[in-house]
Amino acid sequence: MNQYYRITLIISMYAFLTIILMNLSNRSFGIEQQELEIPQAKSVYDTETMHLPRSVGYFIILIANEAHEDWSNEKHKLLTDHNSYFVPSHIIIPKGTAIVFLNADAPWNTPHPHTINIKDNSGKVIHTSGKMEYANSSDSKVLPVGTYSITDTEYEWMKGTISVSDETSTGKEIVGGFYSPTNQVLNNLDNDGTMHPGWLGYYESEFPKNGFNILSKYDFNYNTCSYCEGKFWPDNKSGDHTLIIFGTNQPLSEAIVKLQKLVKDNVYI
Repeated sequence: MNQYYRITLIISMYAFLTIILMNLSNRSFGIEQQELEIPQAKSVYDTETMHLPRSVGYFIILIANEAHEDWSNEKHKLLTDHNSYFVPSHIIIPKGTAIVFLNADAPWNTPHPHTINIKDNSGKVIHTSGKMEYANSSDSKVLPVGTYSITDTEYEWMKGTISVSDETSTGKEIVGGFYSPTNQVLNNLDNDGTMHPGWLGYYESEFPKNGFNILSKYDFNYNTCSYCEGKFWPDNKSGDHTLIIFGTNQPLSEAIVKLQKLVKDNVYI
């Protein structure tokens, strides 16, 4: 091979490798940019709103622990004064993104099943979640473009909104929120003596093991019970909590089964 062809070959190989590296770099940047577009946990906590990008194909709305407690009379029993019923209270999703409800309102001695109605601007019920016992979820639902209210059929103070934009979803990513105690609690047993290992350190390990990415976290404190030891409602086991925003690309059916177990692992029992 003469020197001319050798130089030409080297230049061609260099150009080929440069193109591959640029494509990989652009793909990596695209993934990072996509994650940046999903609101951070602190923003979700502060604004009680999530505006989701087109990469999201499913959003799981968490029904928070103690959601059955009425804000006007028993707000100190709630887990927080931000996103206290639904996580988050308000979501804005692209057209084609499906929503799913997940009930994390723990029973203790009294079950708290939830049935959520979705109403359009006229007040007409266009979808209902069906009765969800603790750790159970609803079927997924895709809503037309518009603005909707969400309310519980029994606990009328549980309110939120869903806005569906005319921007079309192009992805299949599953995104949702999750509450956890920030630290290990002193007593992680329920009234039947069953242990519940859930706290932030546990979930930082278990979420990735189960195929979920922890996209962001935000620690907060809610201890407003004037007559309670530690100033927090004892059913919550702690006044220090963390909001986790997670994402996954696994099938919804698999993700829901794993989330149901993670809910039951929590100490909000």
